[in-house]
Amino acid sequence: MTELKFLKEQIIKYKLATNSRNRAYVYKRYYVMYRLNKCKVSLTQIGKMLNRHHATVIHGIRMHRRWSRMQDKVYLHEIEPLVQSALNNDYEDKYKVSAIENFNYINVRIQMPWEYDKVQQFKEYMTAKELAEII
Repeated sequence: MTELKFLKEQIIKYKLATNSRNRAYVYKRYYVMYRLNKCKVSLTQIGKMLNRHHATVIHGIRMHRRWSRMQDKVYLHEIEPLVQSALNNDYEDKYKVSAIENFNYINVRIQMPWEYDKVQQFKEYMTAKELAEII
């Protein structure tokens, strides 16, 4: 099963295409919007899957990123069932990592899918937190 098929099943399972504004539905919807966007599904298509306008999808993706970055406990608690299902099905992004020891430091190489906006964010020297935010 592909991640896209898995996410479509989650939309049905959790009834995310309903018009409910209940926090539990909204937060799960935002997570699914983010994951579908990562699968390179267009904003319009994501909106159709969830009975939403593409602008709502943009908002949902932004909110997911904000709340994930802030480690918002309520948000993370609400999306936990979806995250666990994804982890159990091995659908989370994984990157190839290699490390080379070089005297007093370690060179770390991360191989990940190319995205223009991510390339522009890398700097010569970065903290681990800055690096984690990009990835």
